[in-house]
Amino acid sequence: MACDAAQDAPKRVLQILHLRCGFPSIVVVSLLILLISGGVSAANQLNFTTTECKLKEPIYDNTFDFSALHSDLAHVVKSAGNGDDKFEFNVCGNLTKTCNGESNVAACLKKQDKEYVLGRQHELHYLRGKMYFKYLSGDKCENGTADNPNYQLHVILSCDYTLDANPLHITPYANDACSYYITYETPLACLPIPDAVQSNSCSVRDTNTDGTFDLMPLSDTNYRTSNRQGAFYLINVCKPVLYGENSMCPPGSSICLYSPQATTNAERFINFGTVQSHPVVENGQLLLRHDSPTPCARNSSVNYTSVIYFSCDKEVMNAHPEFAGLGADECTYQFNFVTPLACNDLKPCTAVTSTNELLDLSSLSSQPAHHLSKDGRNYTVAVCANAGNPCQENGGACYEQNAETISLGNANSHLRFNQSGSLYLLYENGAKCPTGSGTTSLWSTKIEFVCANNATKDNATAGTAEGRSNALQIIEDSNCQLLIQYQTPYACQEQIKCKTTIYVDHTTDGVGSSGDELIDLTPLISASDNYEARVELPASMQHLVPKTTKFFLNVCRPLVPKYQLGCAGGSGACMAKVAASGAPEEEHSLGFPLVSLSRVNRTSAELLYVKGDPCPTDKKAELSTRILFNCNMRAGRGQPVLRSIEDCAYDFEWETNVFCPPHECTVSAETCDLVHDELGQRFNFKSAPFTKDGKIEVDYNNTKLSLDLCGQHRKAMTDYSQALVNIFFTHDAPNCGKEGTMNVQIRLVCSNETQSTSTISSDQQCNLLYVQRTPSICQFLALSVPQQDAGGGSSSSGGGSSSSSSTTTSTTTQASPAGKPTKAAAITPAATSATSSTTTTTAGPEPAAAPIGPSASVGTILAAILSVTFCVTCLGLFAFSPARRHRVRRLFRRSNSAVRYSRVQSNEEANLLLEPNGEFTESDDDMLL
Repeated sequence: MACDAAQDAPKRVLQILHLRCGFPSIVVVSLLILLISGGVSAANQLNFTTTECKLKEPIYDNTFDFSALHSDLAHVVKSAGNGDDKFEFNVCGNLTKTCNGESNVAACLKKQDKEYVLGRQHELHYLRGKMYFKYLSGDKCENGTADNPNYQLHVILSCDYTLDANPLHITPYANDACSYYITYETPLACLPIPDAVQSNSCSVRDTNTDGTFDLMPLSDTNYRTSNRQGAFYLINVCKPVLYGENSMCPPGSSICLYSPQATTNAERFINFGTVQSHPVVENGQLLLRHDSPTPCARNSSVNYTSVIYFSCDKEVMNAHPEFAGLGADECTYQFNFVTPLACNDLKPCTAVTSTNELLDLSSLSSQPAHHLSKDGRNYTVAVCANAGNPCQENGGACYEQNAETISLGNANSHLRFNQSGSLYLLYENGAKCPTGSGTTSLWSTKIEFVCANNATKDNATAGTAEGRSNALQIIEDSNCQLLIQYQTPYACQEQIKCKTTIYVDHTTDGVGSSGDELIDLTPLISASDNYEARVELPASMQHLVPKTTKFFLNVCRPLVPKYQLGCAGGSGACMAKVAASGAPEEEHSLGFPLVSLSRVNRTSAELLYVKGDPCPTDKKAELSTRILFNCNMRAGRGQPVLRSIEDCAYDFEWETNVFCPPHECTVSAETCDLVHDELGQRFNFKSAPFTKDGKIEVDYNNTKLSLDLCGQHRKAMTDYSQALVNIFFTHDAPNCGKEGTMNVQIRLVCSNETQSTSTISSDQQCNLLYVQRTPSICQFLALSVPQQDAGGGSSSSGGGSSSSSSTTTSTTTQASPAGKPTKAAAITPAATSATSSTTTTTAGPEPAAAPIGPSASVGTILAAILSVTFCVTCLGLFAFSPARRHRVRRLFRRSNSAVRYSRVQSNEEANLLLEPNGEFTESDDDMLL
């Protein structure tokens, strides 16, 4: 295996030194021991175990103490996808109850009325920033292996600065599994936030438009963007970077540079911007400016500064930042973040989540004011509207006491999100209020909106006056603020998470460019239509599905209600027999979206819909759906395909490029072609309908600024998640900013309309974000031209289309969320030339993409280099210098990139969550998919 070859590289090189260069055997052996022992010592620093309930991380000497997670009873989590299996465990101590008749147990599983001990004690592990409890000495597992014969539980401690109502999440598993994984989101796994930047809000009001921008929903995850030079920026918005595996950024940093090739941990993570929770609007531009305590390498008299520019796009489903470029002073770093949260022209009393879900509470503003009583006070409260009599003219809330009316804040319709992602409304500038310190403040009212679904008792009478009154509860009235909770179905967000992260290891030692990468299927969520699946069953199963049967699905949400589609409300998948008229009949629910998306590996993810209608062949079982999503850059958005039916479970496969990793393309300055070597695609900028001979013009300061897409040093990256190609370069722009240069990011978005927008932010260095929507780029991304943009926007007048024509060599069939598949634009192979290789595109599916590394024999090259080096250099210089020994060890490391993946199976360790113990090459990936 390649892994073995990498491990043997030092031995082969030293053997050459001995045989060819004449070094004594004892010297060669001594050098080998130094290399190996030094490597082990470095690895041990970031990989250790303790039996205590706290540990000190090795980079910043911060102590993580998890003793506060101990429960007087137990932590309980159920797995909806496995018949409501019930897990009970404790941290830093045992359960108070027995498990299978045994006391002094730390973790217990109740499965089908039987109990199994998952662990009698635990140990705390630290692995390159990942922290987890491993529960030991569980019961013997029937499907165990020689290495792991017993049941095991792993509780992964995940940094989350907020206190969520449900911090426990079970990783989906096979019914005969022996190892289980629970993620515990807790602030105790985070580095402390400096007191000076502690904040529970991250919003600003635009005085020009009277709109409010709230960026707090963006804080629930880390973002990773390349500097396009081998390093990465780890970014969090409004909070510090969440501490985790290979995310060990300095305390308080919101932007840090992760340099995989750095030789020390301190150099590997550098603070490029301290957390900032106060966005500003400058000249109409929403931005966050982050100052860093780190001196700039180019000019030590100043520190690094990072600026994130936020731009509005209502259609983006999975927003993330991009590195725009470096300032002319080489100490200022610019990032662009296109997100719906930067839009402030929403309808009053509505809000958009970070995943582009619209929450519309405007209907509550037309309801009569609510009257509540507590402790002798009579309160009047309205939502997004004036409360009317007896409140003042602009009052949103007030109370009466002793014939006196006190204002509790002025009404507004600016919905906000708190740090946990929940909606609230804040009325401020009420009457004066005395405080305990002898000073005065002003009354305010905070209305927190809580999701009320069918299981919520208060929802039973929601349509009546009694129900509307009971839906509001006064929580407290102190510290000059009235706090109210309002239960309403309008506040309900997506039931499950449609994104997950996976740790991807690109190296043999786990340092390289390894880290958490995001798998996000939110672009496939459709709020207007459902997907219709193709049926491609093996011959032995075709009799199970009559030809008149159709299957409708949605992604991570219930089906969109459609006339005559009568599956149980809330179903995520539906099987329907279709009459001759085309109307669905005899519908059966194939399950509900109750289980969040789970990863299989970097190029595959799984979604389960469970608890459907009773199974016709086994009345004790319920129908369910399993959708396996596979990355395929050629597939476009793709379409679900029914592959098998087994044990009342319907298995679908869905090839899509939505979550495929970004692919770096090349821009030929000679031909002005954008080239995708993997797909054999070319896109010519000179013939594009939105350019003039490869140039675009931008209005700036009453002049026309001409940008040449065909110039030198253009960086191009596909972003399949947003259906676009990013182009990055620097442009000379006299009179723009202090330096007269401009960082340019051009977003070529696959769209049904031709439309462009541009935003220029003028600081020390200008920053241009140019967005070009065009149908002509769609086929380059293997996409069909959408019938309408993802956000439901209508086409603008004057929309253009691609004027080029080409020979069709392959087509891609993909589903439109209207139920019927549509044909994608034909894929055009790259044109051949005297200096470029010919790429032939053939029809049919292609295996999921996997990172490909160099094919040269690295060991041979290293051996030759080191042989010459050691023959002419004194061995003692390396043997007795730790720094030089470290550099020698780095030369032996295998540079071939091979991503290590592993699937959670019934009888093996789930290595994708913990330490991978095997390495898979590109060919091995095919066996896992």
